[in-house]
Amino acid sequence: MLPGARAFNKQLAPAYLDHVCITSGFAPPPGSPVGEGMDAGFAYCELHCGSGVTAALLASANPLGDFHAIDPREKVLEQGRALARDGGARNVTFHQAGIEAALEKTLPQFDYITVNGIYSWVPLHERALVLAFVRKFLKPGGAVYVSYNARPGWNRLDPFRRLFRESNAGLRGDARQRLVTARELYAKLEQARAPSIVASGVTAASLAELDLLPIDVMAADYANEFAEPLYVTEVISDFAAIDCVLAGPADMAESVQVLIGYEPYKSVLERMPAAAGRELAKDLLRDTRFRRDVFVRGGRRLAADNREMVLRGLAFALEQPDATTRYQVHVSFGEMHFDNPHARALVGALAEGPRTLGELIAQAQAQNVEPQNIAANLHALLVSEQIRPVYRGSTEAGQSVRGMQQAIRARAGTAEAIGFLPSPYGTAFAVPVPDQIFSELPSLERADEMAQLAIEKLGGSSLPETTRESIFKRARAYRRNARYYTALGLPSSG
Repeated sequence: MLPGARAFNKQLAPAYLDHVCITSGFAPPPGSPVGEGMDAGFAYCELHCGSGVTAALLASANPLGDFHAIDPREKVLEQGRALARDGGARNVTFHQAGIEAALEKTLPQFDYITVNGIYSWVPLHERALVLAFVRKFLKPGGAVYVSYNARPGWNRLDPFRRLFRESNAGLRGDARQRLVTARELYAKLEQARAPSIVASGVTAASLAELDLLPIDVMAADYANEFAEPLYVTEVISDFAAIDCVLAGPADMAESVQVLIGYEPYKSVLERMPAAAGRELAKDLLRDTRFRRDVFVRGGRRLAADNREMVLRGLAFALEQPDATTRYQVHVSFGEMHFDNPHARALVGALAEGPRTLGELIAQAQAQNVEPQNIAANLHALLVSEQIRPVYRGSTEAGQSVRGMQQAIRARAGTAEAIGFLPSPYGTAFAVPVPDQIFSELPSLERADEMAQLAIEKLGGSSLPETTRESIFKRARAYRRNARYYTALGLPSSG
């Protein structure tokens, strides 16, 4: 595994949330750059922002946005403040507050609110506070993102989760050791053929995978007495009470609009009369364990002609160098095959930099290619998560991200390393720490020289052999990757 890993969540980017709204037939938030508030700026809030990486990088990449990040933990907030200060992001404010205290703050009305990693992990009264916050501060027409552990996927793990808590009730100590204790008890119940354990289909052996979880995830999902996975219908009802309508999941591959075209989804989903029922049926078919949903306050719909116009205002960017694009992809509903000249031409165009749908269609029409061919291949690339929606670049954003890019590259090889760099297209992209180091080296003849310099900066002989091998591999691929980074407005000299 390569060093460096403070996280950025791409689904929290305003452009990503706009895309969910638009493709689901809803108007984007009023301050969106592709909506009514073009060039007017928007207000954005991240609840429970942690170390603030996502908020700081988004603020840098969206200089017209007014960003607010809220978390009760002062120690982690200071990391976000330091990053924003070093990167020159002056349009983000960090607030040290729990949700109840945040309700009493003087805050703007937000176009976007993100609730990531809170909703199904806190007591019921705190879920009510989240809803109260959204009701008080989200604009009419604004979008709210919420992630949560979901049923039915967690149902089979319920016996073990509850055994974990009860077998360690009142005890303190390392979560890993508590896991060992719970697994031993679970194995004894399995050997005794306890009916609920047998019915779950979860064996003691399969629980060995839990060793791979980060310790904070383990604590949140298993040791946390308040963690309670939710059915999507429960969450839809909660947000309906504050006039928020489900637009859909953050990822297209999870959306009803996509899945209803395939069996067995088609036969089941077409028989469900309401959106909530279709989402529930979809989760039953997929055994969903985690959801990332986007809701719209008031649920204002786009007219069909306006939808196409607004969608053409969003741009799309490759998630990887064009040479690594896959044209045959396994997805949850089967195999997708789209290896055709139009798809390859589309990827070739995006390899030069993000393009709007309008630009892609105009380019295709100049070559006598029908617009529906572009739309179909763009859809396939979105569903297979090989492209993502972004904003059109701007001179202001290009200037804004430079300081943040440099601040992050200066952290490479330290405990504060971040494996992402902000782009002038309104989001951030993965740039592994070795590549960040390569980008600051003078152009060298041999990739192995670059790798050796990066290894020395990252710890030299103390690095595991597998990590050293990975760095050499990245160095040999860096020329190709550098072209990709340049197209996204990321530093790539080397």
